[in-house]
Amino acid sequence: MSRLSTLVCVVCLVLAASLSGADPASAMDPGPGTSVHAAVEVHDAQVRAPGFRGWKAPDGPFFNDPHRKKGYFRIESKVIDTIRHTPRGSMIRIAVYSLDRMPVANALVAAARRGVKVQMLLNDHQDTAAMRVIRAEIGADRSAKSFIYQCQASCWRAANALNNLHSKVYSCSQAGRSLDVLAVGSANMTLNADLHQWNDLYFMDGNHELFRQFVSLFNDMKKDYDTRQPPLTFCGTPLVLVCDDSIDKNTVWAFPRVSGPKDDLVLTMLSRIQCLTPDGLGGETRTRLALSMHTMRGSRGDYLAAAIRKKFAEGCDVRVNYGLIGYHTKGILGAPTPRGRIPLRSTGLDYNTDDNFDLNQDGEDDLILDFYSHQKYFVIQGTYNGVPDTHMVLTGSSNWASLSTANDEIWFTVRGAVVARKYLANFDYQWDHDRNSRNAYTTTYANFRVARMVRDQDGTQRKTYVTVRRPVTSVERDPYRTGPYWESD
Repeated sequence: MSRLSTLVCVVCLVLAASLSGADPASAMDPGPGTSVHAAVEVHDAQVRAPGFRGWKAPDGPFFNDPHRKKGYFRIESKVIDTIRHTPRGSMIRIAVYSLDRMPVANALVAAARRGVKVQMLLNDHQDTAAMRVIRAEIGADRSAKSFIYQCQASCWRAANALNNLHSKVYSCSQAGRSLDVLAVGSANMTLNADLHQWNDLYFMDGNHELFRQFVSLFNDMKKDYDTRQPPLTFCGTPLVLVCDDSIDKNTVWAFPRVSGPKDDLVLTMLSRIQCLTPDGLGGETRTRLALSMHTMRGSRGDYLAAAIRKKFAEGCDVRVNYGLIGYHTKGILGAPTPRGRIPLRSTGLDYNTDDNFDLNQDGEDDLILDFYSHQKYFVIQGTYNGVPDTHMVLTGSSNWASLSTANDEIWFTVRGAVVARKYLANFDYQWDHDRNSRNAYTTTYANFRVARMVRDQDGTQRKTYVTVRRPVTSVERDPYRTGPYWESD
């Protein structure tokens, strides 16, 4: 065979390997005596596949489906695909609570090998095989161009057993032909997130000022402060002098932002919602609210439950779908109003009360439930801050629970009818199918003695009593318990 023929064969084989999407490392942690370098195949970004430079980053929200195999990795695959299309000289920055997925680690190692700078911040609650593979390649020195580092309980405040780096932010300075790619939402890169949780991740690119602000936030977080830092808010380039979620496309709050009933951002958002708006024809339109929340509990969960129940009483069409909720919080949320009870369902499903899962093989049960929502999104469709026909989504990493405001969290709003419809479609998909969620109220039946007036043959009326069987709705504790990593993941 001629040298030219041999070269053509080699190039074809490289292109075929790239197109196959094979991971550059095995899915196993390298064993004793096995070099990490030997376990990782190097891919050159410049010879990945034809059209690499024409590739466009994902856009909009993406959702996994833990009940369907074809839906397990919908989010993870978008993250990996984006990483794989980062060219030499670009930079990847990731701040995330948990990472145990070897396919993600493999993609990051391959990116570093081809000249992409990779910087990662993680929480310190675990040290997985995926993290060790990345660390072996790029190290943990935060002054270097590439590193993987675990903040001590929280990047932005003093180390505390109750505080965490809980953000989920993924960014690439370039991926394919897309510049300044951002992804924000509820998704960690874990097998638990893929197979047992409902998650969301919102992708966008091209907002250069917003991207720059996220980079500035990341660079500050990597200092790993030992004192609490003030919260930050930004929105790219505001339409007016200050950021306003009712008019700006995106707004961001970076926690910790320790809050209470007088200054909670959720209460501020709810106070701007007008439930009933005259339609000009003598009628009224109702603002529609859909909350998909991983957890509501504690004193904060209580006052937020009361606030959203008040919106239902005021006339808003409200639906709440939760993964975990405190019993007292649930009682407040589900209490009757003059309009009835707020529609309430739960994605927390446990098909085997004796099972347990140790997904990252660290000797601890990660999960007791089979399925549950890990999302933290809120869809608003209606009048907001005096603006009729507003379509807005709040997403990010922050739960509506007491501990959340003290963590490193991201609060992220997106305006737009298309994005709101996509989030609502995901909400309805969970809400409308019994395999995905269940009625969170308990219905029993009881016999009641009810007075009736009857007419005798002589025409006189008299009172009698009959037994009527009626449904009784009550709020009960959810019949499941959680593992040590369940709430805070």
